[in-house]
Amino acid sequence: MKIVVAGVGHWHAPMYIKALQDLGQSIAAISDPSAEALERVGGELDCPRYESVQELLDREQPDFVFAHAPHCDMTELARTLVAAQVPFSIEKPAGINWRELEPVATLAKTEGLFASVALVARAYPLVRRLRALEEEGRLGRLTHYYYRLFAGAPDRYRDWHVPWMLDPKQAGGGCTFNFGPHVIDLFRYLTNQKVVEVFCRTSNLTHGEPVEDLSCLLMRGEAGALGVAEVSYTHPDGYERYFSLTSDTLHCSGDLEQGTVIFRSGERLAVEPEPGDWTSWYVERTLARWQAGEPPLATLGHMTQALRVINAAMESARTGAVVALPVMDRRGLSS
Repeated sequence: MKIVVAGVGHWHAPMYIKALQDLGQSIAAISDPSAEALERVGGELDCPRYESVQELLDREQPDFVFAHAPHCDMTELARTLVAAQVPFSIEKPAGINWRELEPVATLAKTEGLFASVALVARAYPLVRRLRALEEEGRLGRLTHYYYRLFAGAPDRYRDWHVPWMLDPKQAGGGCTFNFGPHVIDLFRYLTNQKVVEVFCRTSNLTHGEPVEDLSCLLMRGEAGALGVAEVSYTHPDGYERYFSLTSDTLHCSGDLEQGTVIFRSGERLAVEPEPGDWTSWYVERTLARWQAGEPPLATLGHMTQALRVINAAMESARTGAVVALPVMDRRGLSS
């Protein structure tokens, strides 16, 4: 199996490289537009290096690509991979404009191409348990969703050699584009509802960077579920996660890695954390799904829907108005 890693200057790329190595997978080649990034990240890798993704694809003919890029370049990167008909995984948010990503997602689906997006919140134990309860018919009608994901100061992106993360033109925005895909996609994933209204407020008062460091979103699903998403770069030390979900049959809360489900019948269900690194979990299962001919855990279509909500949220933050999102047709972007 010939695996390559594109865009190794992205701060996630070293995590993927380590995960592949831990799984015993050799890396056939790497690429990045920056020669400095190729040397810094790939200096210890005994493999070819390319500054052009197209040259990487043409010369190496890989079986699978783990792809990364600045947000503004992600959709073009995905388009290149789809055109080359090579199975791949790309980091979120896969672009900064849903209208540009939509035709790429549609083509990938039409072609039956394995095109995964790293929306890894779907993999957490509490989420998997809730999905199992849905399959058992015990989840009920979802009414309320809340997910808070607070992280540290954004100047770490300068330390990580990705200063473009603080440039609105390259990153699209701040924490909304960075963490928003996880919290928005999870709302849609658990409620099985498309988002029809978005209201958002943002600020950059904590650190004063050009991008927002706090974002508060209110989403309404097509069947009436309300979702609250709060993401930020305001935590003084590391990460803080809190999640809760309410239906007419249960309430659950936790940090996604663990939590408690309380049924209205009085039954209680504890979900315990699992050992391991989530990048390794994602890499291993993504490759396993591809090899088994199964669809990705999350696709470009799912990311298109989440990015549509992000774009609406930024419009709401700019105008101060609630933004309506008419339900799209069923051409495949919901799956």
